[in-house]
Amino acid sequence: MTGKPIVPIPLRIAHASGDESALVAAEAVVDYLNLPTARPPIAREDGVHVIVRDGDAFARWVYALGGNVDHTDTLDGATMWSLSTETPRRANGSTVPLRVHVALVADEFAPVKVEHRPARSA
Repeated sequence: MTGKPIVPIPLRIAHASGDESALVAAEAVVDYLNLPTARPPIAREDGVHVIVRDGDAFARWVYALGGNVDHTDTLDGATMWSLSTETPRRANGSTVPLRVHVALVADEFAPVKVEHRPARSA
């Protein structure tokens, strides 16, 4: 030990001012709630899109934020699952739409068994 104080790396938190971009707000939620991502979030006009690796990671998003789960029909043995949710309310009262996606083999863990509930706004 060198005796120097350990200074934590500052994380953007979900309670930021609300003036930041949608992408920064989404990244803050990922950091603050320690949610998994397979690649960096992508900002689009309809919200910020997040890709996750598997059904367990998808379920963590559903549990943390709630929202509406939908999926495509099976195509070549795979389905695309999507969660439509939003960030918690920011200091200015606004939220950012989030779309979380995962591709699963048809017989793999089925997120539809996860309880559907409204997105949290607290």
